Amino acid sequence: MVIFARVEISAAKEALPDLPGVYKFLNTRGEVIYVGKARNLRKRVLSYFTRAEDPACDYKTRTLVQYTAQIEWIVTDSEWNALLLENNLIKHYKPRFNVLLKDGKTYPYLCITDEPYPRLLFLRQKTYPHAKYYGPFPGGGMLRTLMELLRGLYKIRDCDLKLTPEGVAAGRFRACVKYHIGSCSAPCIGKQSHESYVAAVQEIQRLLEGEWNAVLEEIDRQREEAVHALEFERAHELKKRLEQLRSYRQRSIVADATLGDVEALSFVVGVRAGVAHHLSVQEGRIVASHTWQFPPKAWREAPVEVLESVLGELAADQQRMASTILVDGWPPTLPFPESDEYTFLSPDAEEWTELATLCRKTALTLAEQKNAFLTEKNPPSKSLLQNLQEALHLPKFPHRIECIDNSHLQGAHLVAGVAVFIDGTPRRSEYRRYILEGIPVGDDFAAMRAVIQRRYGKRLREGMPLPDLLLIDGGKGQLSAAFLALQELDLSLPLFALAKKKEELFAPGRGEPLYIDRRSPVLKLLQHIRDETHATAVGFHRQRRDSAALRSLLLSVPGIGEKLAEKLLSEFGSLQRLREVPLEALARLVGKQRAKQLQEHLQHV
Repeated sequence: MVIFARVEISAAKEALPDLPGVYKFLNTRGEVIYVGKARNLRKRVLSYFTRAEDPACDYKTRTLVQYTAQIEWIVTDSEWNALLLENNLIKHYKPRFNVLLKDGKTYPYLCITDEPYPRLLFLRQKTYPHAKYYGPFPGGGMLRTLMELLRGLYKIRDCDLKLTPEGVAAGRFRACVKYHIGSCSAPCIGKQSHESYVAAVQEIQRLLEGEWNAVLEEIDRQREEAVHALEFERAHELKKRLEQLRSYRQRSIVADATLGDVEALSFVVGVRAGVAHHLSVQEGRIVASHTWQFPPKAWREAPVEVLESVLGELAADQQRMASTILVDGWPPTLPFPESDEYTFLSPDAEEWTELATLCRKTALTLAEQKNAFLTEKNPPSKSLLQNLQEALHLPKFPHRIECIDNSHLQGAHLVAGVAVFIDGTPRRSEYRRYILEGIPVGDDFAAMRAVIQRRYGKRLREGMPLPDLLLIDGGKGQLSAAFLALQELDLSLPLFALAKKKEELFAPGRGEPLYIDRRSPVLKLLQHIRDETHATAVGFHRQRRDSAALRSLLLSVPGIGEKLAEKLLSEFGSLQRLREVPLEALARLVGKQRAKQLQEHLQHV
C-alpha cells in the first residue's frame, strides 16, 4: 500500500493515479470532510468537480466541492482492500459528508475471547479488541441456541476465572457445580488439558467459518479410530457430537443448496426512510443478516454510493464475504457499478427468486415500521409549516428554522445557544453553543450582535445553508440588535422575535406585535422551537458556571495549580462526581498526598 501526500485541487488532475484506492477531501483547516473509495482514483475524484459545474448537480456534491481545499489518497492493492480501508477511515474521522447509513438494529455476535482458555460470549458490541467475532446473527434466539449446542458438545467453560496453564498447574482454582453436573470439562483443575481445550475451541472456529463438511468428516474419522482402539466411551461422545451437529445443520434455514455462497441485498425506499436488508448465504444456507437505514434522498441521488456504503459495512463486519452480490430493488435503468471484486446480479433468474423474495419481505416489514415510526415521531406536517409561512408572510417554505437565545447570571459566564429545526423537527446534531467573551456586563444586545456575526459570518464564508426563518428568544431590543448585525453582514433573512411574558411575536420595523391565536398550532410550534433553544442555552450556561466554581474550588486546595485543576475538570466535570471518586482512583491522577488533601477539603465544602 502506498500513501500519497496531500495536493491542492489544482494539482490533483496531474497527480491522481489510475489505480484503486481511497481518497479523502479536506477543508481549509485540514479537516477530513469526506472519505470515499474508487476503482480508479483519477476518474472518481475528478468526476465530483465535473458534476459540480452542472446546474442540475445535487446540493451535497456542490457543497462538498465548495468546501474542499486539498485531496489526499491511499493506493490499495485491490478494490476489496479499498472497501475495508474506506470503512475504517469513515469510522475514525466521522466526516460530516459521510452521514449515510444507520444500523437498523444492534445484531448479536458470537465472540471467542483472546485468552489462554477462550470463552464463548454473546455480545452486541465488539468490546474485546483482540477477540474473534462471528456474525451478526439474525436474532438473539438463534445465537443462544447455537451457543448452547457448542458449549454442551465441547464442554466449553463460561466462568470469568482468569485461567492460565501456570495457575491451573499450581492448583489455584476449584471446580464449580457445572463440572459436577457434566456441562463443563473443568480445565480449571486440569481435568482437560490446555492443548485439548484449545483444540476444541479451534474446531468450533472452523464450524463458525463454514468448514462444516471438513469438521464433520474429521469427527467421523476420530469416532472410527476410537472404535478400533476399543475406546467405546470416547466413540460414543464423538457419535453424539456428530449427530447433534448434523441435526443443527439440517435445521438451518436453507435457501437452495445450488446457490453456494452469495450476499443478498434488498433495498426498499419509503417516504421518510429507506432500508437495506442483507442475508449472508454460505453453501446455500442463510448464516447471518443485517439491516441499515438511509435517507430516501440519498437513494434517489446516488444509489451507487448507498450500495458501496453497505458493502463497506459488510466487509468490515464479516470474516468472509462472497464475491456474488444479489441486489434486489436496484433502479432498472441504472447499470451496476463496475468491480473486479464482485459480480452483481439482479433477481431476474428463476434460481434467485426465492432468496430475493425472502430478503425483500424482511426489508418491506422493516421499512413500513420505520416510516410509520418516523411519521408518528415527527408530528409537524407540511400543512402546518405552510400555515406558518402564510401567517408570517415568509418568501420561502420554512424548511430550515433556526433560533438563538443568550444566557448569563448577572453578566457572568455569558453564552448563547442555537437550535435548528428541519421540516418542523429538531435536528440536534446541528445545535451549536457559543462562549461570548469580552462583552460588557449586562449588554444583552451586544451579545446578540456578536453571536449573529459569528454564526452567519462563518456560514456565509463557507457556503453553508442559511435559515428560511430566524427566530430570536427575546423582545424588541434583542430583535433590533439581531437586525443590525444581519445588515452589517449584508444579509437579509426572515427575522422574528418571540417574547416570553405575553408570548408576543415581533418583526423588524413594526411597533405592534403580530397577532397569532393563542390556541394556534403555528404559535405552539414557535413556542416549542423557542423553549428548545432556551433549554440549550441555559444548560450550557449552568455547565460553564459549575465548571468555573469547581475550578475555583480546586485552585484553593494546596498543591493544585492551573494545569492539575484542568486535568481534574476534564476527568470528572462536576463537584458531585469528584466527591464520589475513590481515593485510589484520585491518587492515580494527582498522587496520594494531594488526593488526601483534596478529599479532606471537599468534606468541608
